[in-house]
Amino acid sequence: MSTITTAGKTLLLASTILVGGAVTGTVAAQDVSWRAVTHQLPGTSRFDGTVTPFAECVGEASGGRMEIQAFGGGVLLPVTDTLDAVRDGIIEMGLIWPGYWAGKNPVFALAGSRPGDPITTFSESFYRAERLHDVVAEAYEGEGVTSLGAFDFGPAEILNSNVEVRSLADFEGKRIRAAGIGATFYNELGASAVTLTGTEIYQALQLGTVDMAEFNDWLVNKEMGFHEVTRYVIEPAMHTGAVDDKDMIVNPAAWDGLDDDLKAIVLTCRDRARYLSSIAYGIGTDRARQEWLDSGVEIIDLPEEEIAEARLIGARVIREFAERNPQTAEFVRIYAEVLDELGHDEMADLLTQGD
Repeated sequence: MSTITTAGKTLLLASTILVGGAVTGTVAAQDVSWRAVTHQLPGTSRFDGTVTPFAECVGEASGGRMEIQAFGGGVLLPVTDTLDAVRDGIIEMGLIWPGYWAGKNPVFALAGSRPGDPITTFSESFYRAERLHDVVAEAYEGEGVTSLGAFDFGPAEILNSNVEVRSLADFEGKRIRAAGIGATFYNELGASAVTLTGTEIYQALQLGTVDMAEFNDWLVNKEMGFHEVTRYVIEPAMHTGAVDDKDMIVNPAAWDGLDDDLKAIVLTCRDRARYLSSIAYGIGTDRARQEWLDSGVEIIDLPEEEIAEARLIGARVIREFAERNPQTAEFVRIYAEVLDELGHDEMADLLTQGD
């Protein structure tokens, strides 16, 4: 069981007092039990490193007045049913990757990942998330749920492969497990995108059902055993940079029904999960990379000219998505501004000026 540090308790208490007053009298009377669903699996860092501590944080900081039960991917319901389940009040909270809802609104595809994205660090990732929050929240509102923003930081993913790929031309005809806008990107490279859940990837790589697969970073992919069924890792995985591994979405009626001090606790514990993700995922994936190398996996670094071409193709995919509705257009406009502000002017120019 994780515990909250003294500094963390002080911050939580400060939030409670600021919003709801001291936890006494009628404020302390509310007793709430919520269920939260994520796509990540118990036993991996992206569940045990943030989701579990978040739930424990809420329970401890609220003095037991609010309990959150966290369920891993596919345990309580199919991952792809999560948004509808939150909307309908079957569960109160989702901690879930937005790319799963690309079929509902293409803005979720862009929120999930952006081909050729040069952003890789924790600070840049959350700066982008905060700048894009309003347009993403509007899309969630259109689906009947409330967005509380990005829950945690996902380092850039890796591309597991059992075929040797040293140029973009080598992607032609390959079968790649991909999701969201990444599937569109790989199809543009001449590959065939295959839809698989995280629990199906190991066997698919082992049996050759797919030639390549993207899922998460070095750490989580190792925790799921992918290093045992992977010969090569292709770097960089150009379908995405750093991502918001999970958005926090809640049922509007359930959220509005919370006392203000409990809302403050949920948001403060969310911020603590963000901090934990920078350590559990960021540092953890750096260490895991060496473990992959020790296991005999070969890293293939794509040539700079191939990376540049991949970013050009990624920008074309993003620009095409920008034309799908006003929300995607606004998303890409803000995203390009962020890239320019952070010094990634080449990708920003590709998005705003074209080829």
